[in-house]
Amino acid sequence: MYVEKSRAMVFTVDGEKPATKGAVNGSEPKQYSFDEVIDIIGFGRTTLQVFVASSIVMMAVLNETMGISIVIPAAQCDLNLSSTDKGILTGVSFGGIIVSSHFWGYIADTKGRRSTLIVSLLLTATCALVSSFSINFTMMAVMRFLVGIFISAPSATIFAYLGEFFKTENRTMVITYASVAVGLSGVFTATTGWYVLSFDWSLTLPNINFVMHPWRLLFIVYTLPTLAGACWLIVLPESPKFYLSRGRQSEAFVVLLRLYLENHPKATAQDFDVKHIIPEAGQKSRNTLSGSTGGFWQIVKSVYNQTVPLFKRPNLGNFVICCVVQFGLFVVSAGMGLWFPDIVNRITTSNATDVTVCEALGSSSSYTNATESYEEFPSRDACNNTVNERVFIYAIALGGLYTILYLVMSTLMQIVGRKCVVGFNLFFSGFSGIVLQFVGNPYAMVSLFCSFLVFAGTSISILNGATVSMFPTNVRAMAVCLSLMMGRLGSVFGSNLVGLIMEQNCTLTFYLFASGSIICAVLTLILPS
Repeated sequence: MYVEKSRAMVFTVDGEKPATKGAVNGSEPKQYSFDEVIDIIGFGRTTLQVFVASSIVMMAVLNETMGISIVIPAAQCDLNLSSTDKGILTGVSFGGIIVSSHFWGYIADTKGRRSTLIVSLLLTATCALVSSFSINFTMMAVMRFLVGIFISAPSATIFAYLGEFFKTENRTMVITYASVAVGLSGVFTATTGWYVLSFDWSLTLPNINFVMHPWRLLFIVYTLPTLAGACWLIVLPESPKFYLSRGRQSEAFVVLLRLYLENHPKATAQDFDVKHIIPEAGQKSRNTLSGSTGGFWQIVKSVYNQTVPLFKRPNLGNFVICCVVQFGLFVVSAGMGLWFPDIVNRITTSNATDVTVCEALGSSSSYTNATESYEEFPSRDACNNTVNERVFIYAIALGGLYTILYLVMSTLMQIVGRKCVVGFNLFFSGFSGIVLQFVGNPYAMVSLFCSFLVFAGTSISILNGATVSMFPTNVRAMAVCLSLMMGRLGSVFGSNLVGLIMEQNCTLTFYLFASGSIICAVLTLILPS
């Protein structure tokens, strides 16, 4: 119905020749910016669905990448996993994300946000479900690597998709509100894992040598948000901002008109008087490079043309800062965060009293690498696949802190702005990491350690929202994908750095990581508001 009505309307982009019916009595139609169009449309049912669906996708990303850390200890007996195997399985999905980020950024910026999300989420769910039926380490590693490759697309593209349904000034705040799902994901994976793994049952499938155990069911449960997000996106529209950036004005108009009529039930298509939208700077010249069909070298050239604007002014400075800050944020929140259960466990169980965090860690049993904390698998009879309840408790507590802080930050951003909030977060994260070494109370230690990680981790979503707002539509998904790729590299670097130097020089380790937060705070102040 909307398509038929829109054919009688005029919808052009500034600089292109408007249709003759676009003017009344020969007068030029009024020009609107995209933000003004969003104001005219308002907030309604479809926009709310985009918000909720995007939150579910964010939750799915965390489920697929972090949920395996809960599954692995429970799966070690069935898959005969050594400590090395477990270390590989923990990080293999991040490897998939890193190697595929550039590809998915290009696809999302040239083929569409929504279609990229749907395809990648369905492929992620397929590989995740297959991995739940893995019969050995090799099969599990391959499938989780594929999960990483496919989940790389929604891990970044969802920020661009969600942000483009809102005004520029509101995008960071909206994305931060949606990121509450990141904290809820930590609570969801821990609580469902605690419940499902509390049962001890097995189901032997007839005619094949395969036994179903609770950890396999847990994989399936973790995949449900991925399937839900993909199915929901099927009935939602593509980003109209993307359509405009690719010169597809008629399709953009259909989406905008649909949103307008849904939000204004008594209005008609003729009441929507937007017929002329002012393009972004340089948009028309970029449209001439939109073609990507043809041979291999034409595709390579298209990828190059899509990437190179990020390394030219005015994008270069902001892009480099975003990449460096993302690297630093992931070093602290994910790199040090991998050691969170082990460090907190050592602090709370240390027999020493009135000592600093490094003294408490030194007084506990010998400090080992996170992956080496699992003993080599000796024999089937000696295998123990029980997951310590402390792991679930720590994960729920950390997820709850993330959830609360995201809600608080979203509210504060409406009052003091993004730059003040993220600057305070990172300065406080660095401050907590430094002061942590001078307190002797174990509860104060745990509180400061949580602040050290959580205030840095929540800043990631704020930076993603800022990235969506800062870069032009045609390179927006690419910018988010590549900056998050640097972040994933930071998480790998950070976790290995802790393993290398924490035991030899604990104090230096905390100073380095705390300094990283403070440096990131200074860099974020350089970014535009």
